[in-house]
Amino acid sequence: MLVQQIVHQAFTSNTYIISSEKEDDIWLVDIGNFYGVLENIGNNANVKGVFITHYHYDHIYGINELIEKYPNCKVYAAAHTIEGLYSVKMNLSFYHESPIIFNGSITVEIKENDKIPLFENIQLQVFETPGHNTGCLTFKVDNYLFTGDSYIPNIDVVTKLKGGNKEANLLSLAKINSMITPQTIICPGHFEMSNKSKDFI
Repeated sequence: MLVQQIVHQAFTSNTYIISSEKEDDIWLVDIGNFYGVLENIGNNANVKGVFITHYHYDHIYGINELIEKYPNCKVYAAAHTIEGLYSVKMNLSFYHESPIIFNGSITVEIKENDKIPLFENIQLQVFETPGHNTGCLTFKVDNYLFTGDSYIPNIDVVTKLKGGNKEANLLSLAKINSMITPQTIICPGHFEMSNKSKDFI
């Protein structure tokens, strides 16, 4: 399994490409930079789905371009996040030049402990990690932990935006901390991937 990090230069938000040498299927975590993804996956790739950590503008910026190119691509997200995909005020795109209302219809609601098969013997596990936002999710695939904005190494979690909650954030950080081992590769919503050990709280 291979994980590639694609950065949206303006927002510094990360999109992750999850692929396998044995299969043509591609999976994504967040979709802030669709054209960066397209440049890296090639014409024969099949994007099966995108897992959304939360609905903020910088993490869904390319979602409509993704669905236009891959109409059968499924969007996996928490119920609250799915709601926010259709609301420019909830996803904060109302305050930008290009408001985003999701044009697709294939959404899959996911929740704590759900497991989604990606490749042979590889699955994605879902963890609810609210605090930065009500619908925040963290995803674990093998040794990779995709934390979105629920945890960014050396950065305080922002809880001041609508839907943020300091108490929930502390519980989520403890949950994330419990999943980290020396082998864990943290894939945050912004900045670099990290193999920081289990010591951030």
